[in-house]
Amino acid sequence: MNLKFLYIFLLFFFSNLLSYDFQKIKYQFSNQKIDVVIPCHEKDAFKLEYVIKGIKKNVKNLNRIIIVSSAPFTHKAEWFNEKYYPFSKKDIETEITQYQPNPDEARKSIKNRIGWIYQQLLKLYAAFVIPDISDNILVVDADTIFLRKISFQHKHGAPLFNPGGEYNEPYFVQAAKLIPGFTKVFRNYSGICHHMLFQRCILEDLFNVIQQIHNVEPWKAICRCIDPKEWSGFSEYELYFNFIFLRSDQGKIRKLKWYNTSIDEINQIDKIKAKKFDYASFHTWQ
Repeated sequence: MNLKFLYIFLLFFFSNLLSYDFQKIKYQFSNQKIDVVIPCHEKDAFKLEYVIKGIKKNVKNLNRIIIVSSAPFTHKAEWFNEKYYPFSKKDIETEITQYQPNPDEARKSIKNRIGWIYQQLLKLYAAFVIPDISDNILVVDADTIFLRKISFQHKHGAPLFNPGGEYNEPYFVQAAKLIPGFTKVFRNYSGICHHMLFQRCILEDLFNVIQQIHNVEPWKAICRCIDPKEWSGFSEYELYFNFIFLRSDQGKIRKLKWYNTSIDEINQIDKIKAKKFDYASFHTWQ
């Protein structure tokens, strides 16, 4: 038997036998001002002017805005070159495919999704890569525009989460391979809502848990648990959102009014705002 395939088989076999003990803990949150991180691909660069304007006007307790990309797409925010992250798209492809029984087929299956997975890992690792970044990092998708004043923390710095309604089972299959015993916390709530407050103390805990289980860098473990045959095989937002509620009672749900639409409506921002939406996401893929 192929040794790499044997390794991954044993990893998943024993992961199903042992569940992580999600003992409740109390995080020590920071009241540092919020740094916003926006990973951006060239195809979304033209939206940045709208996104940045919305952030500056509506994100409470704002400090910096940082665009993570391969090139500087705007002068209205800081730029951090994604090449300084500890992984590349090629590295991610290798980690996803090398332990599969047929790596060549796996590479073909995952080819069109590497950039999407790469962007999710850029978000998760921002706290540990970008110099002098805040302990409170609001990650915002590059097509999401805030329209009304929004707070992202309640007293003592604990996070506020806006729930989505999406459910995709492969996200939770992957997460349960990553952290045995991981499960969806809220039946009707998803963490997928195009932004999320990532906080260093939670990320450190999440990464420590992953490293204890897999004994490799967390990004490698995440990749090795992705099924290359699944079109949607990983969600950073679902992982983080459900992890904190499994681990702590400090996070709070507060619902915002938001609007998913296509890029064709980006010139209708004022009309959308007049309908009292807190934010809107203008998707190129729609």
